[in-house]
Amino acid sequence: MAESSQEDEYWQEYWHASETKAFNFEDDQFGSELYGVPKSGTARLSQRVREGMGGDSTCFSADSLSGFLSRTTISDSSQTTTRPLHTLISEKSLLCILNAGNFHEKEPKGNLCPEEEVTILRRQVEDRWVPPPAKDTITKILLGHPYSLELYRSLKSKAELLDAAVAVGDGNAMLAVVLFLVRTLKKSYVHQLLRTRPDAVAQYCQYLSTRLQVHELTDLLEMLGESREASMKQFQLAVCGTMNPLRRLQNLKSCLRNHFSLPDNKDRPLVDNYIKLLEWQLAMAGTDAEVAKVLLGQPVLSSLAYTCQHHWGEPRGRLSSPQTLSEQQGVSDRQFQWTVLTVQASKQSWDDIEKLFITKSWMGGKKLKAALPMEQVVMQLHAHGAPRDILNKYLDLIDNVDKRVKLEQKLQSNKVFVDVNNKVEELENLLPLKYSIREGI
Repeated sequence: MAESSQEDEYWQEYWHASETKAFNFEDDQFGSELYGVPKSGTARLSQRVREGMGGDSTCFSADSLSGFLSRTTISDSSQTTTRPLHTLISEKSLLCILNAGNFHEKEPKGNLCPEEEVTILRRQVEDRWVPPPAKDTITKILLGHPYSLELYRSLKSKAELLDAAVAVGDGNAMLAVVLFLVRTLKKSYVHQLLRTRPDAVAQYCQYLSTRLQVHELTDLLEMLGESREASMKQFQLAVCGTMNPLRRLQNLKSCLRNHFSLPDNKDRPLVDNYIKLLEWQLAMAGTDAEVAKVLLGQPVLSSLAYTCQHHWGEPRGRLSSPQTLSEQQGVSDRQFQWTVLTVQASKQSWDDIEKLFITKSWMGGKKLKAALPMEQVVMQLHAHGAPRDILNKYLDLIDNVDKRVKLEQKLQSNKVFVDVNNKVEELENLLPLKYSIREGI
């Protein structure tokens, strides 16, 4: 009996001495604290944050913020983990949380007569069927308190609820309201409400994209007048929705027919070229599993590099010819020459590179047909270990002497200096002739 009495005294002392007290139905101070912090402390925190919200230099670390919640004072933290507060939470959401210190239901104090109790109970029953202010419901969502949206039945009340969520700027609150609208309204009414609220649309689009609900996302984007974005979402689904190349090809053709059918569609050539590329890759692979493993799914320039590696020299017009693929896909001369240069330099095929950049003129001389800066050509040849005579051949094609000298300094060669000195000596030999001609005139 004595032990039981001591235990009761211990727990009584514990609950009265604890920093966090047990819940008491008769406590008149219920609701006077927010997350264990007095409302006075919350008010001081709100004041300090409002004072510093205008500047970008105001920072709070997690340690300093939790320290304030326990001591109701803010101390500047010099830790390197400090991050600006606005990168963690929006200003509107933060102010809503800070103002939540005044958000509590008023509890009657003192003894009530039966008539007053009946009045209070009648009001509580009525409130169960009357929607609370939209701002209060959004605050509950933001704070993680229990809430219900089912009381917002009219279109006007739902619009006010969505506006309150947008005003706070919290993505979770906006998404919760939008999903409620989708569940309880016709699609036309949902689109009508979202059309003038781009922030809510952005949250809902991200939600649909994450859940791969492409058809719903497409309908939403088309409703908003973003037909191009909706078409590109369908293109993305056709490409990424399957790893089977034959099924991907079928999906792309269906996408081209249904979403890129207009002749003036600027993205139609993109989809059409991708279909042609996939058809070309399937034809090149045939039944060869090794080729299919290397080639299928590769971009245009990688496919071009494959043909240059394995089918260089085949006549134009054949399926496997690099020129045929380049013309079909609209590869620029610069891209084509760079791809061929890289592949042939790795194969040490210097003659093929010379045929690529140098042709014979109609008088039998040599003519340069390079779409690339010759400095890049020389550097690429040097990177693949081209012999000195090959490098010198292309160095001679650089007209700008300063560029040639700088490039030779990188390549550690003296040929340019020798050529420049020879030209200087030739000029010096021509100077007397120049003066004699002037004197004769």
